[in-house]
Amino acid sequence: MVRKGIKIIIIFILILQPCGVRALIQLPVEELAKESVTPVFDKNDSVRSRNIVTANKMEMSFFYGWALTEPIANVSKLGFSGYYHASEENAYGLMLSKNFSGVSTYAKQLNDEYKLDFTRAPTIDSSLFFDYNWKAFYGKFSLSKYIVTNFHFFGTLAAGLLKYPHKTFPGVAAGLGQKFYFNKNFSFRFDFRVFVNQAPIPFLKCEPGKHEGIKNSTTDSCNEPAPKYSDFSERLTLTSVLDLGISYIF
Repeated sequence: MVRKGIKIIIIFILILQPCGVRALIQLPVEELAKESVTPVFDKNDSVRSRNIVTANKMEMSFFYGWALTEPIANVSKLGFSGYYHASEENAYGLMLSKNFSGVSTYAKQLNDEYKLDFTRAPTIDSSLFFDYNWKAFYGKFSLSKYIVTNFHFFGTLAAGLLKYPHKTFPGVAAGLGQKFYFNKNFSFRFDFRVFVNQAPIPFLKCEPGKHEGIKNSTTDSCNEPAPKYSDFSERLTLTSVLDLGISYIF
């Protein structure tokens, strides 16, 4: 029995012994790598098994726009856009939008508290822009074992016209956008753009005898007649806008 136990211990030690041995391997210097190379692929496809194919297809979108930095005019608008996807990287289209009339909530508060009437100032009525989209990134991610969400991340560059009641101004816009696809046709789209254009300044000081503008106090008599749109001076204006909409590719 004792001999059998000694044999088991010796076998156990022999089995464990190689694990404790650490060999140091030294290679000749001339065998070590001295330079690196970049693999070259015959076909440089960044995405395989693409679920959403957009090349040579049309896209229609309806969207709601929210002006994030507009202090006086109504911040809402509705729009329609159409795009042609020339490739998986480039798309070209037109954006037509109609702004809501009236003034912003902040302007209403100014009128309630300080009797500053901004309803006489010219505000943007509509706009038409030519828009270029550069689809920089297409990807997929899974929220569960059975659902795969496809998305596009893209940059936008646009140029067009903004119509006011008395005048039309040229403008440009640049921004970023993202689309999340419900299926191969429908997607949720949002765009953030910064518009740069010449625009009327809504702040017009009351000058009785010259023109009747915004009242400076409750005692001012600048009520009638209303100022002309030409009384408002102009300046270069930056407006950031967030568009949320639904797109359909066909």
